[in-house]
Amino acid sequence: MKYKDMLPMLFLLLVSLAAEGQLKPFYSASQLKYGYLDLHGRVIVKPSFDLAYDFHEGRAAVNVAGKYGYIDETGQMVVPPVYDYSWRFNGSYAAVRVGKLWGFIDKTGKVVVPIRFEEANNYHGSCCYREMAHVRENGQWKLIAIDK
Repeated sequence: MKYKDMLPMLFLLLVSLAAEGQLKPFYSASQLKYGYLDLHGRVIVKPSFDLAYDFHEGRAAVNVAGKYGYIDETGQMVVPPVYDYSWRFNGSYAAVRVGKLWGFIDKTGKVVVPIRFEEANNYHGSCCYREMAHVRENGQWKLIAIDK
């Protein structure tokens, strides 16, 4: 592949990286907590989380006292930390675990697929399994639709 042929792909990659998550988690060794910095290294969300993940679709999973919730880009907790584990948002939904079971929530924290599955992979918002999610129930993997 020639250099000039790679330019459109490189441009799309850079645009997608720039558009996704202007804030990045950082660890404060003095406070033993995570917060978020902007692209210029300024603290935007003060360190107050035990773990912090990248933003996806305007939400970032954070861990507080062993439970996961989600914040918005201002640092406001928009989904309380009540989950034992969580995936990032994709197509407006995220897989969350309570105990050993998985389900899906929307960006407000509303449960949109009951928490009853043995395993769950993230919702596919725009790929080949559009508006579907892989879940395991009774030992079998299957695709489920999330009603909008």
